[in-house]
Amino acid sequence: MELLQLKYFCAAAESENFSKTAQRFMVPTSNISQSIKRLEKELGAPLFTRSANRVVLNDRGGLFYNEIKHALTLIEKAKTNTVKSVAYTFKMGIFANRRIAMKAVEKFQKLYPDISIIVSHESTPEDTDFDIIISDGAKKISGLTSEKFYEEKIVLAAPKGYFKTKSITANDIKDKPFITMASGWSLYNITQKICSDMGFTPRIALQGDDPFYVRKCIEIGLGISFVSEFSWRGQFSPDIELINIGDYKRDIYIHRRKSHSPPYVDKFYAILLKQYDEESNK
Repeated sequence: MELLQLKYFCAAAESENFSKTAQRFMVPTSNISQSIKRLEKELGAPLFTRSANRVVLNDRGGLFYNEIKHALTLIEKAKTNTVKSVAYTFKMGIFANRRIAMKAVEKFQKLYPDISIIVSHESTPEDTDFDIIISDGAKKISGLTSEKFYEEKIVLAAPKGYFKTKSITANDIKDKPFITMASGWSLYNITQKICSDMGFTPRIALQGDDPFYVRKCIEIGLGISFVSEFSWRGQFSPDIELINIGDYKRDIYIHRRKSHSPPYVDKFYAILLKQYDEESNK
């Protein structure tokens, strides 16, 4: 007794027409007829009363139909529940170090292709119900645990030869055009803080919400920028130099949902930590 054979039988019992059943399954009518004959032989009793032009479900066939229809319904339900149990989605907010986070996403997707990650770079933690967040700072986020991921140094990025000295002072940069991430991003706030500590307000020539274009604008000489040494490692061309500007750092944190966390979030977290270890040991 085969599953497809039982599906043929139920469809034929409902239509009482082998030709219509064949059309439904897109097979020859003989396939339906022969399949049901094999089923009847296995059961040792006919399920249909046959005449020249039609087939009619008999009493035994009706009893068998009721039981099999219920069994097929249970099978479909089990199938649906199983699919639901593996096809998960979780939401992730990346507000710092896209490079490492997206490498971890790539590795995760190869290992778990049925699991979806919805990634946002633009919302804030307060705007969206994230399951995991990577951001700077230890700000408490409702419903999520927070732990320090790593600490990274802040340096000044400028085209090679832009400055005559490696020892940068406030006078060297106070009148220079700055390129920053958009207002609200951590590197924008860091720029404001460092310049304030040095006693001046930065002349911001350009702001962007994509690190790629911020780097490109530095590379073509539109200005200078305070950047994260580790997060942006390897992202600049050889024409850019990273200059030490003191003991400025930022802390990167991972925030994870405390309860009702979707499965596989912990697996992604483990991949993310491993990716960081690989990058930091290069």
